Amino acid sequence: MNRGNLRWATPAAGVLSGLLFALAFPPVGWTVLLPLALTPWLVALRREESAARAILSGFLFGLAYWCASIPWIFYVVTHYGGQSPSLGVVSLVILAAILAEWPALVAWATVRAAPAGSGWRLAVFPLLWMASEHLRSFVYKGFPWNLTAHALYGHPIWLQTASVWGAFGVGALVMAVSALLAAAVSRGSLRPLALAAALALAAGGYGAWRLARPVEAGSEAQGIRRAEGDAGREAQVVQVVLLQPNLTEEGRMTPEGAVSRYETVLEQADAAVAAVRESPSLLLIPESSLPTTWDRSPRLRRDLATLTRLGSSILFNDVDEVADGRYYNAARLLTPDGLANPAYHKVHLVPFGEYVPLPRLFFFVRRISQTTIGEFSAAPEPAVLRGGPFAIGVGICYEILYPSLSREEVAGGANLLATISNDSWYGRAGAQEQHFAGAVLRAVENERDLVRAAITGISGIVDARGRILAKTPADERTILSGTVRLREGITAWTRWGFWIPRAADVLALAVLIFGLPRWLRRPDQRPTTDS
Repeated sequence: MNRGNLRWATPAAGVLSGLLFALAFPPVGWTVLLPLALTPWLVALRREESAARAILSGFLFGLAYWCASIPWIFYVVTHYGGQSPSLGVVSLVILAAILAEWPALVAWATVRAAPAGSGWRLAVFPLLWMASEHLRSFVYKGFPWNLTAHALYGHPIWLQTASVWGAFGVGALVMAVSALLAAAVSRGSLRPLALAAALALAAGGYGAWRLARPVEAGSEAQGIRRAEGDAGREAQVVQVVLLQPNLTEEGRMTPEGAVSRYETVLEQADAAVAAVRESPSLLLIPESSLPTTWDRSPRLRRDLATLTRLGSSILFNDVDEVADGRYYNAARLLTPDGLANPAYHKVHLVPFGEYVPLPRLFFFVRRISQTTIGEFSAAPEPAVLRGGPFAIGVGICYEILYPSLSREEVAGGANLLATISNDSWYGRAGAQEQHFAGAVLRAVENERDLVRAAITGISGIVDARGRILAKTPADERTILSGTVRLREGITAWTRWGFWIPRAADVLALAVLIFGLPRWLRRPDQRPTTDS
């Protein structure tokens, strides 16, 4: 191969790795590709001499990865956003290009950190990757969709270190294995391969050990503290019932559809409560299921209060209008003793759903949630819903993907995590399973059972170790019931581990600063290679 072709090897490797990486996530879910996918790109980055080509390779990696993993954006903006197919493609590509800036920065910093051929490039890559995923979770209001750890959601043995350093640390661990595999390939040595195997065995061994231990018995060994007076207390077991009415957005567009929607949900709720055999119990009604609001509908207040007379509490979605005229996407908890106050107000709004991000750039896209109330406001911080034995940390729809949200709720006393969602917007291109996958990590990070009720699925019950106890198929009308435990312990992640990705941010910045003088050198001062 001539030198001209070699010049494009790194960008081409970026595209290949981006496509392979997408295949590791739902809906394809070829998890084995997760540590393998980035190997071609990392091998190329280790020997790359041009920072410009490195940036290009990172951008192309991100573009390929995001276009392949979130094609449902096209469906959202064309089917519900009123855009043409061509503008649907443009929207997907623009969003992918914005998100591609993170791997582009990682690639640039990797190449500038050390001379071409140096093993230090591969050594700093996992750190840079952790920082990029952490920053992606809050910069531009955040988009923590498809974090690396999410691809492992069906394999809890590999998720257990999230209780120490969160989903971001699990992603860094995967990238450390990838970097070692790339070192083995580029150096033709078995030693990095042995180190990769040892690292995987250590993570798997820790996961197996933690999964084999009861949550309460394992708490102290993990550096977990209990709330004062809770030592030795058994976690209370409660029954949960999750509604999945499988209602589409089209069904709520007419008055007749709204009436039918209400009756369908109430019939399901009646049947669910009648089947409950234990008290206390919790009934979850998904986001957007009810076509009216608590404050405006005496009938809704009467019907839901009737359901609580048998001892069940109800978590449901509402729109809360406050005195200053702002509107919030809200969750309310109704117990046999009455309505818990205050309501939970959504903190992280859905891009393109509840607001249009970067409106000057996406001027041609209208907000998809075309309610009569106008734009929703975002709450500055989460509130824990308290009533009876419950202290519920809520995530409405997409915001369950934000690790910081659930961490703050558990630190504030939440003994159960719950998410109610409307995924009917996203079609059948993988978003439903990707969304569910991200929710699983919140259970492991905070050692809390998690329940998820989605209007079209996927609904499920996840224990505090991330084991999926039960889940529903997507796009089916069904009711899911099971039991959860109301837990009190605080994990290392909840208590102090969230500082680890913040430290990674600082170290990544140091790498960037260190690499800047190298980038400013004259072109003829190129580093030499040692491979």
